[in-house]
Amino acid sequence: MAQTAISVSDFSFRYREAKGYAVRHLSFEVEEGGFLCVVGSNASGKSTLCNALVGLIPHHFRGKSRGSVRVFGESVAERSVAETSSEVGFVFQNPFNQLSYTTDTVAEELAYGLCNRGVPRDEMERRVIEVARAIHLEGLLDRNPLELSGGQVQRVALGSTLILNPRILVLDECTTQLDPLGSEEIFDIVKRLNSDGMTIVMVDHDMERVARCADTVLALERGNQVALGTPREVFGDEHITDHGVDVPDYVRITRALDRAGLAPGEVELTEEPTVDRVREALGR
Repeated sequence: MAQTAISVSDFSFRYREAKGYAVRHLSFEVEEGGFLCVVGSNASGKSTLCNALVGLIPHHFRGKSRGSVRVFGESVAERSVAETSSEVGFVFQNPFNQLSYTTDTVAEELAYGLCNRGVPRDEMERRVIEVARAIHLEGLLDRNPLELSGGQVQRVALGSTLILNPRILVLDECTTQLDPLGSEEIFDIVKRLNSDGMTIVMVDHDMERVARCADTVLALERGNQVALGTPREVFGDEHITDHGVDVPDYVRITRALDRAGLAPGEVELTEEPTVDRVREALGR
């Protein structure tokens, strides 16, 4: 039986000086090895949730909290950020916010966190090479991080998190500033990590990608939890768009075919079955 990696129970948070709560009464669990995607429009509370999962709330961002956030049974409010970070890695939306700005090469940047933890040099070198291979940075190890493209810097930011061997990886819209190719490259790496057993919590705006890879979708609207379930359950809800949540184009197409009586059936989430339904409709 899978262990519960994340447990959020009736969690609400209001930032200091803010009039209202950023998130209200969130409750969900993520099993170890699960892949949760968090979706919602701007100001829906996605980043606040990420900050809570990694312990920045309540230790860095101060305010009023209710309920609990637990990682492998331990309350993040009762542990230091350093203790939580030993199990939870965090990749920011803007990768330049994650650079140390104290290193001259990508290899040094990747090793920065290990150095702070007192990892022996030979172990650091081995892990730098392993991570560089995993995220396709082998040819950039001698480059200055500030001379890289946005996509390359995002891979460095991801690598500097992965090298610490987290059990959970939280990503806050880390592909937003990348071109489609760079975005897919990051997502493919994350999906492979999940296939290898890492627990993933990812905020993402590409609904086709969410539907293809997540096993659970959490939808937020103005800080409220409006849907939680499998991609089919969430995107198959005819009213989910009323909450500012987009759906994959495949859902729109197959729903329209069903309503028109041309190719009746449930909504589809991916390309191949949608193409089959369109062919069915055209053959009538």
